Amino acid sequence: MIAATRSTFLMATTLVVVLTTGAHAQLIRYQAALRSLANGAATFRSVEALPAVGREVAARAFAAGAYSRQFRIGTDARTVVSQNGEDGILVAIEQDTDTKNWETEWLLTVDCPGGDAIINDIAIRPDGRLVVGGTFFNLASLQQTQQQSIALTGNGQTSFLALAEPTGEWLAARSIPGMELRALAIDDEGSVFVTGPGILARRYDAGFQEIWNIPEPADGLSSEYIAVGNGRTQPFVYVQGTFGQGADDQDVFVTQLGKEAGNRLWNIEIRSNDTPTPGQEQAGGIGVGPQGVVRAAVSSDGSDLASGGVLLRDTPTTASRHGHLLFLDPTEGRLRNDRLLGASTEPGGIMDTYNLDIDYAGNTYVAIGFTGSYSFKGAIQQGEEDAAVVVVDSLGIPMRFLDSNGNANATGFDVAAAGRDLQLLVGSVQGTTDELFGVRPVAPSVERKAYLAVLDPPADQQSYIINLPDPDQEVSAVVQSIHQLEGEVYRVINNPDRNLRLISADLTTEQAGELAQAGISLEVDRELVPNGQVGDPTGGAPAGWALETLNNAFGPASGTYCYPETCRQTVLYLIDTGIDTSSGYFDGNPNLEISESIVVRATGDPLDPLSGYDPMIFEHGTEMLSMIAGPDYGAALGTPIKVVNYNIYPDGNTTTISALIEAVSRANTHKSLNHSYDPATFCIASSSNTPGSSPAGLESTIDYTLTNVYATVLVSAGNNSNNSAADYTPSDLGVTRKGVICVGATNPANGRVPNTRTDPDLWAPGLNVEAADINGNLTTMTGTSASTALATGAALIYLSLNPVLTPADAETALDLSAQVAGGKRIVFVPDPSAPGAAEALNYMDYASWAFWYGLDSSDGIAPNGMDTDQDGDGWSDKEEYFFLGSDPNLAGIPRTQNLTMVASSQSSASFEFSLSCLLYQNSTLSAPYRLRDGTTLSIRKSSDLQTWVDCTDEVQNLQKTGEEESAVIIRFDSDIDPLVKTRCFYQILVHP
Repeated sequence: MIAATRSTFLMATTLVVVLTTGAHAQLIRYQAALRSLANGAATFRSVEALPAVGREVAARAFAAGAYSRQFRIGTDARTVVSQNGEDGILVAIEQDTDTKNWETEWLLTVDCPGGDAIINDIAIRPDGRLVVGGTFFNLASLQQTQQQSIALTGNGQTSFLALAEPTGEWLAARSIPGMELRALAIDDEGSVFVTGPGILARRYDAGFQEIWNIPEPADGLSSEYIAVGNGRTQPFVYVQGTFGQGADDQDVFVTQLGKEAGNRLWNIEIRSNDTPTPGQEQAGGIGVGPQGVVRAAVSSDGSDLASGGVLLRDTPTTASRHGHLLFLDPTEGRLRNDRLLGASTEPGGIMDTYNLDIDYAGNTYVAIGFTGSYSFKGAIQQGEEDAAVVVVDSLGIPMRFLDSNGNANATGFDVAAAGRDLQLLVGSVQGTTDELFGVRPVAPSVERKAYLAVLDPPADQQSYIINLPDPDQEVSAVVQSIHQLEGEVYRVINNPDRNLRLISADLTTEQAGELAQAGISLEVDRELVPNGQVGDPTGGAPAGWALETLNNAFGPASGTYCYPETCRQTVLYLIDTGIDTSSGYFDGNPNLEISESIVVRATGDPLDPLSGYDPMIFEHGTEMLSMIAGPDYGAALGTPIKVVNYNIYPDGNTTTISALIEAVSRANTHKSLNHSYDPATFCIASSSNTPGSSPAGLESTIDYTLTNVYATVLVSAGNNSNNSAADYTPSDLGVTRKGVICVGATNPANGRVPNTRTDPDLWAPGLNVEAADINGNLTTMTGTSASTALATGAALIYLSLNPVLTPADAETALDLSAQVAGGKRIVFVPDPSAPGAAEALNYMDYASWAFWYGLDSSDGIAPNGMDTDQDGDGWSDKEEYFFLGSDPNLAGIPRTQNLTMVASSQSSASFEFSLSCLLYQNSTLSAPYRLRDGTTLSIRKSSDLQTWVDCTDEVQNLQKTGEEESAVIIRFDSDIDPLVKTRCFYQILVHP
């Protein structure tokens, strides 16, 4: 079993459920340990596992190996008897969903009357059936319940493949000549790849018919492990083994083969230098991560191990044998990263790697055996012929070191990672005293016994936020304290300049208590969930009612939604799930630019939330954006919006408060660096299901958003209760902070949607609101997520028209313009053609603009009486405000004439000038020529530049003819009397 590939292709229904249950960081410990019973020796050499699916499908494990004389395991009374020396054994063990105990489900054997039979490896096919491989001597049989036994024949030691139902029935088997089968792997099409001494690799189809065979290339080479990539992007097979000139000079190789034909693509050697003595390396497992990066485990007694001639970075300093995990690029085998699996603290330590597995998130689990003292994450691990599982995340960050303890000889030959919250270690144990796996003892035995140890979360583990308000309290010291207690640090945010220093860690009740006694402040890192539920697009509320309500909450239904066309670039920070743009649906809105989608991950989270798995985990964020600004269903279709998406759901349908804190902090940084003066909203449609106020870290982060970044924050009131939004996180911030707008959900009758929270700042439609799903098709969403999306669209409209609004001003503007219906203040987006629409949307003036850009003078006049020019580009600040709509702190085009003649004849001339798009409205071009900020536009003419006469009413064809950056182009015509030879000058004037 080379397990890196198995988690990739397990039945899709299983993966979907696992990914949507919220598998973020958890503390993992040994929770059960079983060993073989009866009179005889036994060893488990390989293991596979499947996670539980709710309460309907229990977690299962399949362990394989060999036994002599008799075999029994667990409380089950079934005992099998070997026919000669060792026979192969395959065991299914299932966890009771109520008691959580692991019990034997069935036993299958490979009987060998004339010698030994051993199962060396096991893997699960895409259809759920089990494939095992190993060796037998001359003859072997596999018993079937309803049919004659399957007979295998060979010549001396012979390899075999066999197929079994997961319910416990042999289905087929065949002999495999010319090799000693050590390992096998299965791809997503069911093809079987095997390796072992005698060949480099061989491929069989699902019916065990040979497709290709690659012999060993040279004497002295021993192939031991094999892994295979899945999908079109990973058409490769990887073989790991050893080679060398003698027992004292052994190195490791990794070879990549093409999957289709077995052609060799590259080969790298992993070795230490031969000084002062030849190095001794041992292969210890290989696998392929979700993104195709290869993991290879190696044990070595050298201090200068190199891969492909490149020295490892994480190297030991003490003369001992160490385990290493290497990350290899699939393109050329280049070393990308490496991690020591423990640094020896005393000379003479021994650590060997035996196999590895990789979960769907890219975390690697390595089965090791060790003796001596090794440091991992700063904590000392003492071993005396002990077994362990060492875990490293997809970026090479050390996660955990979980070892057995005792005087017995325990070896861990294989590990299976059914998911982030369930792993199983198998091997053998022998000794006269108990071997402890955590607090679970394995009874002593003078004979070698097979064992299976289960790793999953303790019942009392929780995620905690540790706030560090004291600037003298070192973050690294607290992290080390957590490591010493064997807690697990999930996330660290250290930004003292923003009053933000916190650690998220997974701890047991006892560990949390010890930290609290040391004076460290802790609170539960509560889960957050999205506040929108997909509904039936054909019923529950009239089609299009939600957008119509934004125009008019009082009816009757008009069947249309009219939105303003705005010009100022806005930025939407959508802090939610990821967004699926693959359908091309969002391309239908030319005003929408989706610039970045950033995964907010912590230790152990996937690098890519999809990684080839369930695309539905992007559903919520995709539908949110479709209601904000998507074609057909978006509230802000006419507003230029740049989207920056922070995905706080990297691994399922729940996230945590600490993930939200990190996302908001990163969004603050992004806006400060890239969009200092652009108006922006932060949209957060997730909330806790358990009451509790927002922690200090979230409060300080949001405070920075409001007072330093000047982004308006919209949060959903929350679902799943009829309680006040003020009692939950983060909706409580809508009560305590101006500029954080908490949004509740209404139905078509302007009543509250049942089972949504009360007391928001504003309301918006939230029942069966039309949206686009991940495929761009019509769906609906119900809940305060939907209402928050529509309110966010409205806020972006207001901010685009009035980019000078601070967050507090934006909330005031939305509140003052709100429609009051049924005692609720419902978000209002005026129909641009309706009377009073311009006034309802107008919050522009020069003083506010000057404040927004931090200008020294709020009236644009310097002490010397001249107009100020902040950026020194020749355009005064007032001219940039009125005519260019540009940033007064950023030097733009050199000074030129704003008014230019673009056409002339003997009887007329045409002129153009620019006007800030922020001040332009359709009524500007007719009397009284008023701009949006209340000032008035006029055109004057003069023959001598001394006496000016207003001619605004006299010019002809005053019209908007185009747009240029943040300005509109206005054109007018003027008659010329060809008999009059005097000069005529024109002037554009804006005045109160």
